[in-house]
Amino acid sequence: MTKTCVRCTADMPDNAYACTRCTRQAERQLAELVDMTPPARDVAHGQARRGTGGGTSGKPGSRLPIDLRSSARLDAVQAQLTKWVDHIGTERGIARPWFTSHGDPIVTAAHWLVDHLEWMRHRADADEFLTDVDACTRVVRGIARGPVDQRYLGPCGALILPESDEDPSGVVPDTTECPGDVYGPQGGSTGSCRTCGAQVSQDERRAWLDAEVRERAYRASEIEDAYGVRAHTIRMWVARGLIGEHGRDVRGRPLYLLGEVLDFAAAMAKRRAENEAKRMRREAAQAAETGA
Repeated sequence: MTKTCVRCTADMPDNAYACTRCTRQAERQLAELVDMTPPARDVAHGQARRGTGGGTSGKPGSRLPIDLRSSARLDAVQAQLTKWVDHIGTERGIARPWFTSHGDPIVTAAHWLVDHLEWMRHRADADEFLTDVDACTRVVRGIARGPVDQRYLGPCGALILPESDEDPSGVVPDTTECPGDVYGPQGGSTGSCRTCGAQVSQDERRAWLDAEVRERAYRASEIEDAYGVRAHTIRMWVARGLIGEHGRDVRGRPLYLLGEVLDFAAAMAKRRAENEAKRMRREAAQAAETGA
């Protein structure tokens, strides 16, 4: 009987619990912990601003306040990793590393754990271990890099299975749609669901959202905030009969169909560009005639 990885459900030829791909990912994450822990400590100790990678100016009073919340989160990461160090050392009957003041305990633990990944993937608690490594890496990375602006990319809707893959009768149960929301970092290429972790393309999601909202009506100020078409301009187009109202909100304020507004704005922008091109051609022709 072929076993599947407890993390990604990939088939495995050996008798391990986690596959080599997931183990290599943990190796990369532990290496990232080694690199990111020092700048994360700097943030927690008030020596650098989030995401800058630099220190303070050195002027009197320029030192940043200690970030107690980040310090507490790093303490939790340290406790989680050293717990696994103690667990593995006890199970294997080997010496644990010395956690001294001369080295960061998180870095020391990450270095040590790398050498025991192959052993851990054959253990029944491999999933718990790899989950903890992933969570610790996310915490340290977040402290070191700072918060990233997230953009809402709509509801998830990914198909998910119930806890059990099949009922006692052997019938595969119906899938359900994930009720979570998808967010993605500004400037990124992918977004993820905060509930099930499904990954999506930001470009595809934005195109889908734009298509969805084009058929809905909004106030002029809302359209201006989201798409940059000035509310005064929209109202002027309505007054001239170029576009129309599409109902009123609960407070009696007029609503405008987004798709109609955007299409008319695009048509006006195209006309302005064409007129500008004609003007430039006329000026170039006049200059040529004058020069002749």
